[in-house]
Amino acid sequence: MRNFSTAFSEHISRPVTTVCTGWKITRTDNFVLGFTDHDADLTIDGVLYQAASGLSPSDAEARLGFALDNSAVSGVLNAETLSAQDLRDGIYDRALVEIAMINWHDPTIYEWVWRGRIGGVSWSGDHFQAELVGQGADLEHSTGRVFSRLCDASFGDERCGVDVQNFPQGTMCPRTFEACCEQFQNSVNFRGFPYLIGDDAVYRAPGEGEIFDGSSRFKS
Repeated sequence: MRNFSTAFSEHISRPVTTVCTGWKITRTDNFVLGFTDHDADLTIDGVLYQAASGLSPSDAEARLGFALDNSAVSGVLNAETLSAQDLRDGIYDRALVEIAMINWHDPTIYEWVWRGRIGGVSWSGDHFQAELVGQGADLEHSTGRVFSRLCDASFGDERCGVDVQNFPQGTMCPRTFEACCEQFQNSVNFRGFPYLIGDDAVYRAPGEGEIFDGSSRFKS
């Protein structure tokens, strides 16, 4: 259950409300634009939200609560500041999008209900649809390297450094440190962590005859 301010909660509990949607778009160059589906411009926290922009929310976005993490915004380009060329050139890719429900009768009463980024833009004539990707989507992507005992280079690529022409066609690399050393003589370019301890070390308990003195587990 989403928690709204007392003023906003009281307003939306009335039989008749004056609520509209506002979109705040912050590009990766920090240029900020505001749009609203209201029929007059609104100003919130110093940002002008332009009316008659041609933007409209998807059905999922129109519901208070935003149960779906991903949504979309679509429309016909009526706003002078939002150009088709900029959209096609990718200037708005990964732009931060914040969506608010606003009491247009008193714009000081509003609630931010969604935050995410523009994932992509599709076109049909002059009509566009921008995919809005929620923050949860970032958790589904790996960022940086993953620590593993296996090599994360592709066999024969620049990071690997092996000349595949020197091996029979169809040669595969098991990505282990042993294979890199013995089969390909390429240990200097191994892109894994062969001495990374695993869960077996974490769950091990002291046993008879074993020495646990805090020294390296890999002794020469």
